[in-house]
Amino acid sequence: MKCNIEFVVNSRIEIEIDGETYKSNIQDLSDDHIGINIPVNNHRYVALKKGDRVDAIYYAGKNIYKFHTVVIGRKIEKILIIMIKKPSKIEIVQRRNFVRVPLILDVLCAMVPLEKDLHNLNNQVNVFKACSLDMSGGGMKIIVDDNLKYELKMDDIIMVTIPMEDDSLTIKGRVVRISRNQDNSKLVVGLAFTDLDKINRERIIRVLFQIMREHIKKGAKEE
Repeated sequence: MKCNIEFVVNSRIEIEIDGETYKSNIQDLSDDHIGINIPVNNHRYVALKKGDRVDAIYYAGKNIYKFHTVVIGRKIEKILIIMIKKPSKIEIVQRRNFVRVPLILDVLCAMVPLEKDLHNLNNQVNVFKACSLDMSGGGMKIIVDDNLKYELKMDDIIMVTIPMEDDSLTIKGRVVRISRNQDNSKLVVGLAFTDLDKINRERIIRVLFQIMREHIKKGAKEE
């Protein structure tokens, strides 16, 4: 598709080089170029030079975009800025609220008390362990042992702590689906994220997109 995407200063952009992904941010914009800071991957920097051809991944709105581009120069303002050519064509990689990625992780869950129970000091917060099955930018699926002290119901709110990158993310999800696994021994619970701010949604999407890339690379090697 033709590029009619509005790039925004301070937005995250990623650069792919030789199969590795380097994180960066947009520092300035002009009619013909995008200025980014030096891309970094695990404290390793790549000093791109004029003529280098790279793939770029840009996060905006509900979509992730990918495009091919070339480094057209470097300049120094307060920091060193790498100038890459604005793309004439761009590819939509995924629609973030709908694409679900398999994700097997141990997570910690806590029931969020109903508003009418918030002032009841005798009301104990129910905490339980679960395992995630998949996740998207809009929700996730978890599997839970069927021995909870609290019976899960539709529209219950669960606070889930998810290990991510070098830290963790705690997020609320509303129960939108309850079923059982194949041997009927555990509950499979679908959650729709609530009160999810833009920054944390971006964190989730970046992690899921990285997992998708790793799956694609693994599949290519097996072929």
